[in-house]
Amino acid sequence: MKHQPLDDLELDFLETFLDSDQVHEDCQNFVMAHGFLTALAIAPHSPTPEQWLPIVFEETPKFQDTKEQERVEALLKRLAVDIQIELESEDEFLVPCDMEIGNYGEELTELQEWATGFMEGVFLTDIQWFEHEQEELIAQLLLPIMVASDLFDDEEVVQIRQETKTTQSCIEQIPHVLTDLFLTLRTEPEKKAKPVTRKPAQNKGKNNQKKKKR
Repeated sequence: MKHQPLDDLELDFLETFLDSDQVHEDCQNFVMAHGFLTALAIAPHSPTPEQWLPIVFEETPKFQDTKEQERVEALLKRLAVDIQIELESEDEFLVPCDMEIGNYGEELTELQEWATGFMEGVFLTDIQWFEHEQEELIAQLLLPIMVASDLFDDEEVVQIRQETKTTQSCIEQIPHVLTDLFLTLRTEPEKKAKPVTRKPAQNKGKNNQKKKKR
């Protein structure tokens, strides 16, 4: 069955549900869930929906019935596929919010929520990110997302956040670094060629030649 991308009505329904009283107060909202699923889509070996759905919800929502539960979970799974397809296209990735962040201590902007969700996905699959042969490049590419999130107080992040222009310039790189992260993590490491062991030459007499099968 061909994948059907989420339409506007389905996106609105999912966003409304994740912001409703039916979910736990620590449930990811739509923007945060999008960031979370983006990180999982970049990781070479993504967790299964059975593993990541409970993290999105924090606690099982108060679904009205089984039908609603199936609909919400199906929409989240389709959203994950939408994100995967967009990353594979290698076009500029569309982050579902404005590229702007607030000051420390203020209410999180949508970009900060998205980046926080993304980093939660990175932490869930951290071995794939930080035990990689391109670990230094990956850390460098993650920097704009770390700056956009509200999770880090590293010296480099703090210095960038102190200058508004530097911060803005940094976070505007996010759509581009997502594609670079996907290509970096999904590219198979070059395998070293195995040395060829050559057998000593043998005399090929008429009696030891192999007949070809017809």
